Amino acid sequence: MATPELRAPFQPELSKFCKKEPVTLAELKELKALLQEKGTLDVTRAKCKDADGNFTGPFSASAANAKGDHKGSSMFGSWLRDNSIIAYGCYITDPDGPGCEDAKACLGSIATFLLTHESQRMELIINGHKNVTGTDPATWMDRPHIRFIGETGLEDTKWYNHKQNDALGYFMWARIQLALAGKMPLTGDHFKLLGQLFDFLRTIECWKDLDAGHWEEHSAQHASSLGPCLAAVKAFKELVEQEGMSVLPCKDDTPDVLEKNLQEQLDLILPNETITPAEHTRDADSALIFLCYPLGVVSDKMGLQIVERLKKVMGHIAMCRYRKDSYWCKDYKELIGDDPTKHFTDEELKHRDSLLKEGEEAQWCLFDPMVSAYYGKMYQKTRKDEYLKLQQLFLARALAAITGNDCEFGPWMCCEAYYLTKGEWKPNDNTPLVWTQIDLKLALYEMERSLAPAGRMKRPASAMS
Repeated sequence: MATPELRAPFQPELSKFCKKEPVTLAELKELKALLQEKGTLDVTRAKCKDADGNFTGPFSASAANAKGDHKGSSMFGSWLRDNSIIAYGCYITDPDGPGCEDAKACLGSIATFLLTHESQRMELIINGHKNVTGTDPATWMDRPHIRFIGETGLEDTKWYNHKQNDALGYFMWARIQLALAGKMPLTGDHFKLLGQLFDFLRTIECWKDLDAGHWEEHSAQHASSLGPCLAAVKAFKELVEQEGMSVLPCKDDTPDVLEKNLQEQLDLILPNETITPAEHTRDADSALIFLCYPLGVVSDKMGLQIVERLKKVMGHIAMCRYRKDSYWCKDYKELIGDDPTKHFTDEELKHRDSLLKEGEEAQWCLFDPMVSAYYGKMYQKTRKDEYLKLQQLFLARALAAITGNDCEFGPWMCCEAYYLTKGEWKPNDNTPLVWTQIDLKLALYEMERSLAPAGRMKRPASAMS
Protein backbone atom coordinates (compact mmCIF):
# COMPACT_ATOMS: atom_id res chain seq x y z
CA MET A 1 0.00 0.00 0.00
CA ALA A 2 1.23 3.53 -0.82
CA THR A 3 3.15 5.65 1.67
CA PRO A 4 0.83 8.09 3.49
CA GLU A 5 0.67 11.59 2.06
CA LEU A 6 2.57 14.48 3.64
CA ARG A 7 0.99 17.81 2.74
CA ALA A 8 2.20 21.35 3.37
CA PRO A 9 1.40 22.51 6.91
CA PHE A 10 -1.42 24.95 7.61
CA GLN A 11 1.16 26.94 9.58
CA PRO A 12 4.05 27.96 7.24
CA GLU A 13 6.43 28.34 10.20
CA LEU A 14 6.26 24.57 10.63
CA SER A 15 7.46 23.83 7.09
CA LYS A 16 11.08 23.23 8.09
CA PHE A 17 9.96 20.48 10.51
CA CYS A 18 7.39 18.86 8.19
CA LYS A 19 9.86 16.86 6.15
CA LYS A 20 10.54 13.20 5.51
CA GLU A 21 14.09 13.13 6.81
CA PRO A 22 14.30 13.02 10.63
CA VAL A 23 14.70 16.28 12.46
CA THR A 24 17.89 16.84 14.42
CA LEU A 25 17.98 17.31 18.19
CA ALA A 26 18.61 21.00 17.63
CA GLU A 27 15.60 21.26 15.31
CA LEU A 28 13.45 19.36 17.80
CA LYS A 29 14.46 21.80 20.53
CA GLU A 30 13.55 24.70 18.25
CA LEU A 31 10.22 23.07 17.39
CA LYS A 32 9.28 22.51 21.02
CA ALA A 33 10.14 26.12 21.87
CA LEU A 34 7.98 27.34 18.99
CA LEU A 35 4.99 25.24 20.06
CA GLN A 36 5.41 26.44 23.63
CA GLU A 37 5.50 30.06 22.49
CA LYS A 38 2.28 29.56 20.51
CA GLY A 39 0.52 27.68 23.34
CA THR A 40 -0.17 24.68 21.10
CA LEU A 41 0.45 22.10 23.81
CA ASP A 42 -0.93 24.10 26.73
CA VAL A 43 -3.47 21.78 28.34
CA THR A 44 -3.91 23.96 31.43
CA ARG A 45 -6.70 25.85 29.62
CA ALA A 46 -8.77 22.67 29.86
CA LYS A 47 -8.35 22.15 33.62
CA CYS A 48 -11.76 22.05 35.26
CA LYS A 49 -12.43 24.64 37.97
CA ASP A 50 -15.03 24.86 40.71
CA ALA A 51 -17.25 27.87 41.40
CA ASP A 52 -14.40 29.60 43.24
CA GLY A 53 -11.98 29.13 40.37
CA ASN A 54 -9.98 26.33 41.97
CA PHE A 55 -8.77 23.39 39.89
CA THR A 56 -10.72 20.22 40.62
CA GLY A 57 -8.36 17.69 39.01
CA PRO A 58 -9.84 16.51 35.71
CA PHE A 59 -9.66 18.07 32.25
CA SER A 60 -12.55 18.90 29.96
CA ALA A 61 -12.41 17.20 26.56
CA SER A 62 -11.97 20.46 24.68
CA ALA A 63 -9.90 23.40 25.85
CA ALA A 64 -11.03 27.01 25.53
CA ASN A 65 -10.59 28.37 22.01
CA ALA A 66 -10.44 31.80 20.42
CA LYS A 67 -14.19 31.75 19.67
CA GLY A 68 -14.99 30.78 23.24
CA ASP A 69 -18.17 29.02 22.12
CA HIS A 70 -17.69 25.63 23.78
CA LYS A 71 -19.26 26.67 27.05
CA GLY A 72 -22.19 24.47 27.93
CA SER A 73 -21.53 21.91 25.19
CA SER A 74 -20.94 18.26 26.06
CA MET A 75 -17.29 18.72 25.11
CA PHE A 76 -16.83 20.43 28.47
CA GLY A 77 -17.55 17.10 30.13
CA SER A 78 -14.73 14.99 31.58
CA TRP A 79 -14.35 11.60 29.92
CA LEU A 80 -12.52 8.86 31.82
CA ARG A 81 -10.85 7.67 28.62
CA ASP A 82 -9.49 11.07 27.60
CA ASN A 83 -8.46 12.00 31.12
CA SER A 84 -6.62 8.76 31.74
CA ILE A 85 -4.54 9.14 28.56
CA ILE A 86 -3.99 12.83 29.36
CA ALA A 87 -2.86 11.95 32.89
CA TYR A 88 -0.44 9.32 31.63
CA GLY A 89 0.97 11.77 29.07
CA CYS A 90 1.39 14.48 31.71
CA TYR A 91 3.26 12.04 33.95
CA ILE A 92 5.50 10.37 31.39
CA THR A 93 6.63 13.66 29.82
CA ASP A 94 7.21 15.39 33.17
CA PRO A 95 7.70 12.66 35.80
CA ASP A 96 9.20 14.86 38.49
CA GLY A 97 7.44 18.15 37.85
CA PRO A 98 4.00 19.78 37.58
CA GLY A 99 2.95 17.25 34.93
CA CYS A 100 3.17 14.42 37.43
CA GLU A 101 1.20 16.44 39.99
CA ASP A 102 -1.48 17.13 37.37
CA ALA A 103 -1.63 13.41 36.59
CA LYS A 104 -2.09 12.52 40.25
CA ALA A 105 -4.81 15.16 40.70
CA CYS A 106 -6.60 14.00 37.55
CA LEU A 107 -6.60 10.29 38.40
CA GLY A 108 -7.47 11.09 42.00
CA SER A 109 -10.54 13.03 40.87
CA ILE A 110 -11.69 10.12 38.71
CA ALA A 111 -11.25 7.73 41.62
CA THR A 112 -13.27 10.02 43.88
CA PHE A 113 -16.06 10.23 41.30
CA LEU A 114 -16.19 6.47 40.88
CA LEU A 115 -16.09 5.79 44.62
CA THR A 116 -18.77 8.39 45.37
CA HIS A 117 -21.22 7.75 42.55
CA GLU A 118 -20.44 4.55 40.67
CA SER A 119 -19.41 1.98 43.29
CA GLN A 120 -23.04 1.35 44.20
CA ARG A 121 -23.89 0.73 40.54
CA MET A 122 -21.12 -1.84 40.26
CA GLU A 123 -22.16 -3.59 43.48
CA LEU A 124 -25.73 -4.04 42.20
CA ILE A 125 -24.32 -5.67 39.07
CA ILE A 126 -21.65 -7.77 40.80
CA ASN A 127 -24.21 -9.13 43.26
CA GLY A 128 -26.73 -10.01 40.56
CA HIS A 129 -29.37 -7.34 41.24
CA LYS A 130 -29.01 -5.73 37.79
CA ASN A 131 -28.16 -7.17 34.39
CA VAL A 132 -26.52 -4.64 32.07
CA THR A 133 -25.30 -6.97 29.33
CA GLY A 134 -26.90 -6.98 25.90
CA THR A 135 -27.81 -4.10 23.62
CA ASP A 136 -30.88 -2.59 25.34
CA PRO A 137 -30.31 1.21 25.63
CA ALA A 138 -32.41 1.18 28.82
CA THR A 139 -29.49 -0.44 30.67
CA TRP A 140 -26.74 1.90 29.49
CA MET A 141 -27.21 4.43 32.31
CA ASP A 142 -27.06 1.61 34.88
CA ARG A 143 -23.40 0.95 34.10
CA PRO A 144 -20.62 2.88 35.83
CA HIS A 145 -20.56 6.25 34.13
CA ILE A 146 -17.57 7.00 31.95
CA ARG A 147 -18.16 10.78 31.78
CA PHE A 148 -18.84 13.26 34.57
CA ILE A 149 -19.03 16.97 35.33
CA GLY A 150 -15.44 17.93 36.05
CA GLU A 151 -16.25 21.22 37.77
CA THR A 152 -18.35 19.58 40.49
CA GLY A 153 -17.37 15.90 40.42
CA LEU A 154 -21.06 15.02 39.94
CA GLU A 155 -22.75 12.66 37.53
CA ASP A 156 -24.12 14.07 34.28
CA THR A 157 -27.74 12.88 34.38
CA LYS A 158 -28.29 13.39 30.64
CA TRP A 159 -28.88 10.05 28.89
CA TYR A 160 -25.62 8.62 27.56
CA ASN A 161 -24.15 5.34 26.37
CA HIS A 162 -21.95 4.35 29.31
CA LYS A 163 -21.21 0.79 28.16
CA GLN A 164 -17.58 1.61 27.44
CA ASN A 165 -15.28 -0.94 29.04
CA ASP A 166 -12.20 0.59 27.42
CA ALA A 167 -12.71 3.78 29.46
CA LEU A 168 -12.62 1.79 32.71
CA GLY A 169 -9.59 -0.14 31.47
CA TYR A 170 -7.69 3.05 30.63
CA PHE A 171 -8.33 4.50 34.07
CA MET A 172 -7.21 1.33 35.82
CA TRP A 173 -4.10 1.06 33.65
CA ALA A 174 -3.08 4.71 34.11
CA ARG A 175 -3.70 4.58 37.86
CA ILE A 176 -1.50 1.48 38.15
CA GLN A 177 1.27 3.14 36.10
CA LEU A 178 1.69 5.80 38.79
CA ALA A 179 1.63 3.11 41.47
CA LEU A 180 4.33 1.12 39.68
CA ALA A 181 6.44 4.27 39.48
CA GLY A 182 6.04 4.96 43.20
CA LYS A 183 4.36 8.28 42.46
CA MET A 184 0.91 7.35 43.75
CA PRO A 185 0.81 4.17 45.87
CA LEU A 186 -2.28 2.03 45.38
CA THR A 187 -3.70 1.89 48.90
CA GLY A 188 -6.92 2.43 50.83
CA ASP A 189 -10.03 3.31 48.85
CA HIS A 190 -8.15 3.29 45.55
CA PHE A 191 -7.03 -0.31 46.20
CA LYS A 192 -10.63 -1.24 46.98
CA LEU A 193 -11.89 0.56 43.85
CA LEU A 194 -9.52 -1.30 41.53
CA GLY A 195 -10.69 -4.61 42.95
CA GLN A 196 -14.32 -3.64 42.44
CA LEU A 197 -13.64 -2.62 38.84
CA PHE A 198 -11.91 -5.92 38.11
CA ASP A 199 -14.80 -7.88 39.61
CA PHE A 200 -17.30 -5.77 37.64
CA LEU A 201 -15.49 -6.54 34.38
CA ARG A 202 -15.50 -10.21 35.30
CA THR A 203 -19.21 -10.20 36.15
CA ILE A 204 -20.24 -8.72 32.80
CA GLU A 205 -17.76 -11.03 31.03
CA CYS A 206 -16.13 -8.04 29.39
CA TRP A 207 -14.21 -10.27 26.99
CA LYS A 208 -17.44 -11.02 25.08
CA ASP A 209 -19.48 -7.98 26.07
CA LEU A 210 -20.98 -5.98 23.19
CA ASP A 211 -19.95 -2.51 24.30
CA ALA A 212 -19.77 0.80 22.44
CA GLY A 213 -15.98 0.93 22.05
CA HIS A 214 -13.77 4.01 21.78
CA TRP A 215 -16.24 5.81 19.54
CA GLU A 216 -19.34 5.21 21.67
CA GLU A 217 -21.17 3.59 18.76
CA HIS A 218 -22.36 0.24 17.35
CA SER A 219 -22.76 -2.45 20.01
CA ALA A 220 -20.03 -4.98 19.21
CA GLN A 221 -17.09 -6.92 20.62
CA HIS A 222 -14.35 -4.30 20.17
CA ALA A 223 -10.66 -5.21 20.24
CA SER A 224 -10.00 -1.62 21.31
CA SER A 225 -12.07 -2.28 24.45
CA LEU A 226 -10.46 -5.61 25.26
CA GLY A 227 -6.95 -4.15 24.98
CA PRO A 228 -7.13 -1.53 27.76
CA CYS A 229 -8.76 -4.04 30.13
CA LEU A 230 -6.03 -6.59 29.39
CA ALA A 231 -3.33 -3.96 29.83
CA ALA A 232 -4.81 -3.05 33.23
CA VAL A 233 -4.83 -6.68 34.38
CA LYS A 234 -1.25 -7.26 33.26
CA ALA A 235 -0.09 -4.06 34.95
CA PHE A 236 -1.92 -4.99 38.16
CA LYS A 237 -0.29 -8.43 38.26
CA GLU A 238 3.07 -6.72 37.82
CA LEU A 239 2.25 -4.42 40.74
CA VAL A 240 1.19 -7.36 42.91
CA GLU A 241 4.57 -8.98 42.29
CA GLN A 242 6.52 -5.74 42.71
CA GLU A 243 4.85 -4.91 46.03
CA GLY A 244 4.63 -8.48 47.31
CA MET A 245 0.88 -8.24 47.85
CA SER A 246 -0.59 -11.25 49.63
CA VAL A 247 -4.22 -10.06 49.71
CA LEU A 248 -6.06 -8.89 46.59
CA PRO A 249 -8.95 -6.38 46.52
CA CYS A 250 -10.99 -8.68 44.26
CA LYS A 251 -11.74 -12.39 44.08
CA ASP A 252 -8.44 -14.25 44.16
CA ASP A 253 -8.79 -15.69 40.67
CA THR A 254 -10.31 -12.63 38.99
CA PRO A 255 -7.02 -11.34 37.47
CA ASP A 256 -6.26 -14.77 35.99
CA VAL A 257 -9.83 -15.23 34.67
CA LEU A 258 -9.74 -11.81 33.04
CA GLU A 259 -6.27 -12.19 31.55
CA LYS A 260 -6.98 -15.64 30.08
CA ASN A 261 -10.29 -14.72 28.47
CA LEU A 262 -9.29 -11.25 27.30
CA GLN A 263 -6.10 -12.55 25.70
CA GLU A 264 -7.92 -15.40 23.95
CA GLN A 265 -10.57 -13.11 22.48
CA LEU A 266 -8.09 -10.40 21.51
CA ASP A 267 -5.99 -12.99 19.67
CA LEU A 268 -9.09 -14.09 17.75
CA ILE A 269 -10.04 -10.58 16.66
CA LEU A 270 -6.77 -8.75 15.92
CA PRO A 271 -5.67 -7.13 13.68
CA ASN A 272 -9.39 -6.43 13.12
CA GLU A 273 -11.33 -4.12 15.40
CA THR A 274 -14.62 -6.04 15.30
CA ILE A 275 -15.81 -9.34 13.86
CA THR A 276 -18.87 -9.87 16.11
CA PRO A 277 -21.65 -9.22 15.21
CA ALA A 278 -20.92 -9.76 11.54
CA GLU A 279 -22.77 -6.64 10.38
CA HIS A 280 -20.28 -4.51 12.30
CA THR A 281 -17.13 -6.24 11.04
CA ARG A 282 -14.32 -3.68 10.76
CA ASP A 283 -10.82 -4.60 9.58
CA ALA A 284 -9.15 -1.24 10.24
CA ASP A 285 -9.85 1.18 13.07
CA SER A 286 -7.56 3.91 14.35
CA ALA A 287 -8.49 3.12 17.95
CA LEU A 288 -6.22 0.10 17.71
CA ILE A 289 -3.09 2.27 17.63
CA PHE A 290 -3.54 2.80 21.37
CA LEU A 291 -3.04 -0.95 21.94
CA CYS A 292 0.38 -0.47 20.31
CA TYR A 293 1.14 2.78 22.12
CA PRO A 294 0.92 3.68 24.92
CA LEU A 295 -0.62 0.42 26.22
CA GLY A 296 2.00 -1.85 24.65
CA VAL A 297 -0.37 -4.79 24.99
CA VAL A 298 0.32 -6.40 21.59
CA SER A 299 3.43 -8.09 20.21
CA ASP A 300 5.73 -6.22 17.84
CA LYS A 301 4.55 -8.45 14.99
CA MET A 302 0.90 -7.69 15.69
CA GLY A 303 1.60 -4.01 16.24
CA LEU A 304 3.17 -3.71 12.81
CA GLN A 305 0.22 -5.55 11.27
CA ILE A 306 -2.13 -3.07 12.92
CA VAL A 307 -0.31 0.02 11.61
CA GLU A 308 -0.12 -1.54 8.14
CA ARG A 309 -3.91 -1.99 8.24
CA LEU A 310 -4.31 1.62 9.31
CA LYS A 311 -3.06 2.76 5.89
CA LYS A 312 -6.63 2.05 4.79
CA VAL A 313 -7.90 4.93 6.92
CA MET A 314 -5.15 7.47 6.29
CA GLY A 315 -6.18 10.66 4.52
CA HIS A 316 -4.43 13.66 3.04
CA ILE A 317 -4.65 15.62 6.31
CA ALA A 318 -5.06 13.06 9.07
CA MET A 319 -6.77 9.69 9.65
CA CYS A 320 -10.38 8.50 9.66
CA ARG A 321 -11.53 6.73 12.79
CA TYR A 322 -12.70 4.01 10.40
CA ARG A 323 -14.06 3.88 6.87
CA LYS A 324 -17.82 4.54 6.58
CA ASP A 325 -17.68 6.64 9.77
CA SER A 326 -20.54 9.14 9.57
CA TYR A 327 -19.63 11.25 12.61
CA TRP A 328 -18.65 14.71 11.34
CA CYS A 329 -19.26 13.62 7.75
CA LYS A 330 -19.71 16.24 5.03
CA ASP A 331 -21.85 19.22 6.18
CA TYR A 332 -22.46 17.43 9.48
CA LYS A 333 -23.92 20.34 11.42
CA GLU A 334 -26.39 21.18 8.66
CA LEU A 335 -27.50 17.54 8.42
CA ILE A 336 -27.63 16.67 12.12
CA GLY A 337 -28.81 19.93 13.67
CA ASP A 338 -27.72 22.42 16.30
CA ASP A 339 -26.06 19.86 18.59
CA PRO A 340 -23.09 18.32 16.78
CA THR A 341 -22.25 16.35 19.94
CA LYS A 342 -25.63 14.57 19.99
CA HIS A 343 -25.41 10.96 21.18
CA PHE A 344 -27.04 8.15 19.21
CA THR A 345 -28.67 4.81 19.91
CA ASP A 346 -27.86 1.88 17.63
CA GLU A 347 -31.06 2.52 15.67
CA GLU A 348 -30.38 6.25 15.31
CA LEU A 349 -26.90 5.46 14.02
CA LYS A 350 -28.40 3.67 11.03
CA HIS A 351 -29.95 6.94 9.85
CA ARG A 352 -26.77 8.93 10.49
CA ASP A 353 -24.69 6.36 8.63
CA SER A 354 -26.98 6.73 5.61
CA LEU A 355 -25.83 10.36 5.26
CA LEU A 356 -22.24 9.42 4.47
CA LYS A 357 -20.73 9.28 1.00
CA GLU A 358 -17.51 7.34 0.40
CA GLY A 359 -14.38 9.39 0.97
CA GLU A 360 -16.18 12.08 2.98
CA GLU A 361 -15.30 10.73 6.41
CA ALA A 362 -13.82 13.25 8.85
CA GLN A 363 -10.04 13.03 9.31
CA TRP A 364 -9.02 12.90 12.95
CA CYS A 365 -5.84 14.35 14.41
CA LEU A 366 -5.46 12.00 17.40
CA PHE A 367 -3.75 9.20 15.57
CA ASP A 368 -0.76 10.37 13.54
CA PRO A 369 1.08 11.36 16.75
CA MET A 370 0.47 7.90 18.23
CA VAL A 371 1.65 6.12 15.09
CA SER A 372 4.78 8.29 15.25
CA ALA A 373 5.31 7.43 18.93
CA TYR A 374 4.86 3.71 18.22
CA TYR A 375 7.43 3.74 15.42
CA GLY A 376 9.67 5.61 17.85
CA LYS A 377 9.42 2.75 20.33
CA MET A 378 10.21 0.31 17.54
CA TYR A 379 13.25 2.35 16.49
CA GLN A 380 14.52 2.60 20.06
CA LYS A 381 14.23 -1.17 20.37
CA THR A 382 15.74 -2.19 17.01
CA ARG A 383 17.69 0.88 15.78
CA LYS A 384 16.34 0.24 12.28
CA ASP A 385 16.47 3.46 10.26
CA GLU A 386 13.18 2.65 8.51
CA TYR A 387 11.35 3.03 11.82
CA LEU A 388 12.97 6.40 12.54
CA LYS A 389 11.92 7.66 9.11
CA LEU A 390 8.35 6.50 9.70
CA GLN A 391 8.42 8.11 13.15
CA GLN A 392 9.37 11.39 11.46
CA LEU A 393 6.75 11.03 8.70
CA PHE A 394 3.86 10.68 11.12
CA LEU A 395 5.21 13.41 13.40
CA ALA A 396 5.38 15.69 10.35
CA ARG A 397 1.77 14.81 9.43
CA ALA A 398 0.68 15.66 12.98
CA LEU A 399 2.47 19.01 12.85
CA ALA A 400 1.06 19.82 9.41
CA ALA A 401 -2.49 19.51 10.82
CA ILE A 402 -2.01 22.28 13.42
CA THR A 403 -4.49 25.04 12.60
CA GLY A 404 -3.55 27.94 10.37
CA ASN A 405 -4.15 31.63 10.90
CA ASP A 406 -7.50 31.46 9.10
CA CYS A 407 -9.02 28.93 11.51
CA GLU A 408 -12.21 30.31 13.05
CA PHE A 409 -11.29 28.78 16.43
CA GLY A 410 -7.81 30.28 16.48
CA PRO A 411 -4.35 29.51 15.07
CA TRP A 412 -1.75 27.03 16.31
CA MET A 413 -4.30 24.60 17.75
CA CYS A 414 -4.55 20.81 17.83
CA CYS A 415 -7.87 19.81 16.29
CA GLU A 416 -10.11 16.91 17.03
CA ALA A 417 -10.78 16.49 13.30
CA TYR A 418 -11.04 18.14 9.91
CA TYR A 419 -14.35 17.71 8.08
CA LEU A 420 -15.88 18.78 4.79
CA THR A 421 -18.15 21.78 5.05
CA LYS A 422 -19.35 23.75 2.04
CA GLY A 423 -16.66 22.07 -0.07
CA GLU A 424 -13.70 22.87 2.22
CA TRP A 425 -11.84 20.81 4.83
CA LYS A 426 -12.04 22.72 8.11
CA PRO A 427 -11.48 21.97 11.82
CA ASN A 428 -14.59 20.80 13.60
CA ASP A 429 -16.01 22.59 16.63
CA ASN A 430 -14.10 20.53 19.20
CA THR A 431 -10.91 22.55 18.69
CA PRO A 432 -8.53 22.38 20.44
CA LEU A 433 -8.92 18.81 21.69
CA VAL A 434 -6.84 18.02 24.77
CA TRP A 435 -6.47 14.37 23.75
CA THR A 436 -4.77 15.50 20.51
CA GLN A 437 -2.56 17.91 22.43
CA ILE A 438 -1.28 15.22 24.76
CA ASP A 439 -0.80 12.76 21.89
CA LEU A 440 1.42 15.28 20.10
CA LYS A 441 3.32 15.89 23.32
CA LEU A 442 3.94 12.13 23.60
CA ALA A 443 5.10 11.99 19.97
CA LEU A 444 7.64 14.76 20.63
CA TYR A 445 8.78 12.94 23.77
CA GLU A 446 9.42 9.72 21.84
CA MET A 447 11.23 11.60 19.08
CA GLU A 448 13.54 13.12 21.68
CA ARG A 449 14.20 9.63 23.04
CA SER A 450 14.97 8.34 19.55
CA LEU A 451 17.42 11.15 18.81
CA ALA A 452 19.13 11.25 22.21
CA PRO A 453 22.50 9.51 22.58
CA ALA A 454 22.15 6.01 24.04
CA GLY A 455 21.50 6.08 27.77
CA ARG A 456 21.12 9.87 27.97
CA MET A 457 17.33 9.95 28.34
CA LYS A 458 15.94 7.43 30.80
CA ARG A 459 12.27 6.51 30.52
CA PRO A 460 10.26 7.19 33.70
CA ALA A 461 9.30 4.10 35.70
CA SER A 462 6.11 2.43 34.47
CA ALA A 463 4.89 -0.84 33.01
CA MET A 464 5.99 0.40 29.55
CA SER A 465 9.62 0.68 30.60
